[in-house]
Amino acid sequence: MITESTLHNMQIFVADDDEINLKLIKTVLSQAGYKNIRLFQSGKAMLADIRHNCPDLLLLDIMMPGFSGYEVLEWIKRDPTLEHIPVIMITAASLDENLEPFKRSFELGAMDYISKPFSNMELTLRVRSALRLEHSRQALEAASIKISSLEKLLPICSYCKKVRSDKNYWQEVEVYISEHTDTMFSHSICPDCYQTHVKPQIESLKRNK
Repeated sequence: MITESTLHNMQIFVADDDEINLKLIKTVLSQAGYKNIRLFQSGKAMLADIRHNCPDLLLLDIMMPGFSGYEVLEWIKRDPTLEHIPVIMITAASLDENLEPFKRSFELGAMDYISKPFSNMELTLRVRSALRLEHSRQALEAASIKISSLEKLLPICSYCKKVRSDKNYWQEVEVYISEHTDTMFSHSICPDCYQTHVKPQIESLKRNK
């Protein structure tokens, strides 16, 4: 289950060349509980930072000098390591007058679109929806990796019972499973091993007293 606390801790990048708009967006989102918001006054500044600090959501103003919102969006969607990032485009262009910004945003890969001026509720609800989807995507990706690692055919030694790992070296079964899942081991003794190994040792100790 996705909690509000989890969503509020996800990272949001906002790019807009208008400082007033940046402060407004940050104020609205901060009041709604979002804690990790980074502001950029140009698309270029955002791109310089995004590779080192990948966000969970981007809010992009379309009309910016240098790199426009379109160019930033296109650049991100061309990069296989970044294309998963959800992007909400923001523009002052009226949809009643011109549908081109709306159409182009979605063609380039945006997941949502907000027209200025927007209400505080509209902004927070759209951001919340985008973050919920991204959190679900991240959870599915993590689960897929775990399932993939457990579904593989594992070569196991017929004698010592070690398994061959993905890196082609042999290791104990519990070590392999611990490295590929969240499973923790506690050691015990099965009845067969007790009869075969432990009981004879105890009886031997008793006889030697």
